[in-house]
Amino acid sequence: MIKNIFYGLSVLVAGAAAYWSFDNKGKLEDEISLFKETRDIKIKVEKTEKKTEKTLTETEATLEEAEQKNAELIADMENMKSRESSMNKSKEEAQVKIDEAEARLADFAKVKAEIDEQLKGVNVAWAQIPAEIKRQQEVRKKRGDDLDLLNEHIAKLTKDVADKRASNTRESDRLSKIRTKIARNAKVGAITSVNSTWGFVIVNLGTNNSNVTPQSKLLVTRNGRLLGRLTPNSVEASQTVCDLNARDINPGVRIQPGDQVTLADSSSGQ
Repeated sequence: MIKNIFYGLSVLVAGAAAYWSFDNKGKLEDEISLFKETRDIKIKVEKTEKKTEKTLTETEATLEEAEQKNAELIADMENMKSRESSMNKSKEEAQVKIDEAEARLADFAKVKAEIDEQLKGVNVAWAQIPAEIKRQQEVRKKRGDDLDLLNEHIAKLTKDVADKRASNTRESDRLSKIRTKIARNAKVGAITSVNSTWGFVIVNLGTNNSNVTPQSKLLVTRNGRLLGRLTPNSVEASQTVCDLNARDINPGVRIQPGDQVTLADSSSGQ
């Protein structure tokens, strides 16, 4: 009798052990699946972080180079202004000399007229006076040629200054665009509405304030913990409608308004 009782208890214990083992196996498989999924997401996020760090490093190098070029352009512009000022001064000095030469020619002409009047009827050689007049005319012509050359240099310098200013403006615009892209890539949005019935959520990121596109992947986090991914369905100016797919959300998680949303790939919109 006792032997039969022990036999029966043994059968019950073996059955209970088999049931417990089967139940734990299922739970263990779920835990392994969740671990693998979480690990894959972590690997993708780490890759994205590395790519973002590389992009930021390259952008910072480009910014530094652009700022250096900008400083060089400003220095060139100041040098051009200085040269322009010097040319203008030389031009004014040349004009003064031309005016002086013209005044001397007028004086010589007046003196010659007076002498001619006094020497009427007298055979006097004018070899020296005409030679001086001719020399002054040559001086005037040379000064005029120098003035024309100065005007050409000033025109060229003016064009160079304008070109440098235009180049500086383009570099400034490029720096502004780079800063805007960096800010839009790092934009953190939030879920403003969740519709579980129709399976969609609304995010306050759009084309006006971020680089979200229909091909983007969005990460949803709460208190620094990854909850899942969202796929844009409709990208508007100030918001984006995303599909809410259970397969893209971590098990046991409910997406709520206020959950943070960021671009999974920070190169979007580049």
